[in-house]
Amino acid sequence: MNKRALGPEDIYNIRTLGKAELSSDGKYLAYLVQSIDGKKDKPCTDIFLTCTDTRQTRRLTSSGDINSVSFSPQGQHLAFTSRRSGKEQIWIMSMQGGEAWQLPTPQAVKTFQWDPNGRRIFYSAKVFSKPRNWSPYPGAPVGDGQRLEKLAKQNQTDGNEEPKNKARVITSFKYRADGTGYLGDMRSHIFEIPVPQQPPLQPVQAQSRQITQGDWDYTDFSPSPDGKYFVAAGSHSSKPELAGKSDLWLYEVDTGHCHQLYAAPGPSFSPSWSPQGKHIAFRGHDLSCGRSTTAHLWLLDVDQFFSQDKQPLGPQDLIPVTQPLDRPAGAYAGAELRLAGGKTMFWSGEELYFLMTDRGVPGIYKTDCTGKVSPVLVDKERAITSIHGIGDTLAYTASAPDQLEELYINIGGQERQIPSLNKEFLEGIEMGRWEHMPYQSDDGQGVDGWVIYPTNYQPGQKYPLLLLIHGGPHGAYGPAFMYIGQQFAGRGYLVLYTNPRGSESYGQEFACCIDKNWGDRDYADIMAGVDALVAKGIVHEDNIFAHGWSYGGYMSCWLATQTDKFKAICAGASVTNLLSDYGTSDITMSDEWEYGGQPWRDAEHLLRHSPLNHVENVTTPLLLLHGEKDMRCPASQTEEFYIALQRLGKEAVMVRYPDEFHSLRRPHHRVDRYQRLLAWFEHHRS
Repeated sequence: MNKRALGPEDIYNIRTLGKAELSSDGKYLAYLVQSIDGKKDKPCTDIFLTCTDTRQTRRLTSSGDINSVSFSPQGQHLAFTSRRSGKEQIWIMSMQGGEAWQLPTPQAVKTFQWDPNGRRIFYSAKVFSKPRNWSPYPGAPVGDGQRLEKLAKQNQTDGNEEPKNKARVITSFKYRADGTGYLGDMRSHIFEIPVPQQPPLQPVQAQSRQITQGDWDYTDFSPSPDGKYFVAAGSHSSKPELAGKSDLWLYEVDTGHCHQLYAAPGPSFSPSWSPQGKHIAFRGHDLSCGRSTTAHLWLLDVDQFFSQDKQPLGPQDLIPVTQPLDRPAGAYAGAELRLAGGKTMFWSGEELYFLMTDRGVPGIYKTDCTGKVSPVLVDKERAITSIHGIGDTLAYTASAPDQLEELYINIGGQERQIPSLNKEFLEGIEMGRWEHMPYQSDDGQGVDGWVIYPTNYQPGQKYPLLLLIHGGPHGAYGPAFMYIGQQFAGRGYLVLYTNPRGSESYGQEFACCIDKNWGDRDYADIMAGVDALVAKGIVHEDNIFAHGWSYGGYMSCWLATQTDKFKAICAGASVTNLLSDYGTSDITMSDEWEYGGQPWRDAEHLLRHSPLNHVENVTTPLLLLHGEKDMRCPASQTEEFYIALQRLGKEAVMVRYPDEFHSLRRPHHRVDRYQRLLAWFEHHRS
């Protein structure tokens, strides 16, 4: 069978899967499978169910609009969220068969969790939380508060009349978020709703009850095993983004009484209550290195809180898990094509299983209640990005640079892959082989790199090189599937990607040493990787190219101002002027820390580290890509650089994607990006 190279349009052929969860007896695995509908230009996601013993699989839904799925504690029902009724709602499906029924809520549901007894569900949703007779600011027009309340609620009630006055009033420091837009005056709160134990004969009436209150947001939450409490992460502050911290709060379900469980020095998130109720695991950090501080996994002894008359616990009461290892909790290197959002930790008795990333490799580890860590499944040849487990049964997603992310079941140490939905497609695709390439930077610092070889590679020949640069800057590459990389490998390119200083999973000092000094050590590490591969004698030195997105876009533009080694460069969603970027991003406080200053005090420093300030040095042709609604790195950053290049008579092209945020979501736009990358570099390849 003749095989072909992977192509941009293959996103329509590849199915991704994840968000897996095992039933309480470990017999079944429910998960989501996503495909791309090219005609509708959107993803379609449905629920699949696999028997863990026989691996027999069946599809449970066909609506294409599923977002999450979870077994009831007794395994009798599946709950999932879907927009099939117009807005995100919870639906229940009996494992005995039959049609799903809706648990109607007045609000669009964000996330949900079963109560441990299976008779109710807790969920989070946005609601208007301002007090009565609220005015947005002193001196506002009469009735402005009521107008803004109606504006905030317009998407919560079907059939609302379109308001004529849509003026936004902004008084908070953080007022918009990339991927969401303007935040308005709604706040995320937690509700409960009863669940019928049998399929109802008539449509269920809305019976939800709001438990949390206040003009602030609660992000993540976890119910206690007895169902009497839940723990929620949030900040009781009018401007939490300035403080940079969020605490853990304990709520009594029946009364709604609130207690501060943990007074945090920094952000706290993803709490998870142990099955015996003795401990709560969560992720967070203490801001010791500002917004670049590594997020670690911690344990709280809940009994200690109750034994000291419900006084808040503090950092001195934490049991550290990953902090002594100086490695981040979570998966920092995932497949380029993947269904994100799966679990990264779960309890099995009083043992906690979790993902941790070490030198770019995400693996499965576990800890007891003393914080002692043991590896469970760590494979330097692949990246594991989500996990769940019951007893001796593990389920996880994993990929390698030449293997799509797939779902696996591991029973008693014996791994088996869930039948791949991509098997037939992959039989016709040729992937480039890959290898890990560690090297040394100019000052002796060790750096990890990975190389994908051309599918037509022959020893003794030289090939064009594509350098890929990750975002963050505190992201990381690793042994995960590289969709862009394999496309170029199939067209005769070497592909190099590295973890320069600033990358996570190498320790706190490695991650934050570039703060306030972008374009120095990180640039040197990246260029040393290119030189190390060139030294192998396999690179055509007149055909070296580079591409990055976000921080990778910044570095791509920075490369163009610092060296003429590259034949052509493509920069996506770039920051090019650290001075003018201030205040236009949705992460101003992170930018202030990482860039190293404020415009009114540190303008010279910010400009010195900005590609725009060195634009006259550019000799490399540049292709600049950007989403027009990007709120993380505003499109004006690309505009500034593009206009400067044009004014100086440099070769530059700008491509803008309407209605796209920081990451491209529409499949047609994602395909367009890949097509332009291939065409741009092929045009400049000699």
